[in-house]
Amino acid sequence: MATVETVLSSLFSTIPELHSGQLGLLAGVLVGVLYWHGYRQSSICLLTLFYLLALGIVPASTRGLTVVQAKPWYFCSLLIITSIGAISGRVVWTRLSLSNEPRSVEIERQDF
Repeated sequence: MATVETVLSSLFSTIPELHSGQLGLLAGVLVGVLYWHGYRQSSICLLTLFYLLALGIVPASTRGLTVVQAKPWYFCSLLIITSIGAISGRVVWTRLSLSNEPRSVEIERQDF
């Protein structure tokens, strides 16, 4: 039986890799929550900003981003996976809620 420790140790070699992945997951949840609540443009901008910060393209304080920029693969992977999952969930939720609403049929009357 696989335990949490064996699964995590098979995915992440070091603690900084694990922390980078956790930060990516947290950032993806933030993007998803913004998207879910209707701030679509802001969430996509934030997703892009997080991604560019992780890759080091956008200049920022390296003090807080050392872990993320050292292992951007983990951060970016979990950021994208979580964000796409949340956005897809919102799309599915919207379509399901629209299909459950009763449709009203309006008949136009023509006066002769």
